[in-house]
Amino acid sequence: MVISWILNTLSRDISASVLYTETAHKLWIEPNDRYEQVNGAKLYQLQKSICAISQGSGDIATYFTKIKEIWDELNALNSIPPCSCGVSHLLAKREEDQRLVRFLMGLNSSYDSIRGNILMMKPLPSISEAYVILIQDENQREIHSTNIFSTES
Repeated sequence: MVISWILNTLSRDISASVLYTETAHKLWIEPNDRYEQVNGAKLYQLQKSICAISQGSGDIATYFTKIKEIWDELNALNSIPPCSCGVSHLLAKREEDQRLVRFLMGLNSSYDSIRGNILMMKPLPSISEAYVILIQDENQREIHSTNIFSTES
């Protein structure tokens, strides 16, 4: 039953190549070993995209969505394996801090002040917390600019 479930979830080409595998465990392991290899070219392309991305003329939500999508792909290619010594937790925090800094670097210069405030926080906030702070600042800017237009008209 498990074998048929695994075979039905695979594409036809892949399932044909593992159709006669003896056990469910072997059937699970073989495609995983075959396709889990890190793709160096993809890794390069994603890292290059991270370096090139910036907010531009878009809003923060659009910019964050783009960069988060790339980070998710990177996570799928390179994940930190868990360990009992606690080092993986430290590595994950270090990576999140680097991603936070990269996210802040891509913001428009109009966010210099709030960027500085976020970078002065100790410890550095998570990316999600920084995103919320930036969205709130962006909303305040929109309210302020709407009020300026109202009084001028």
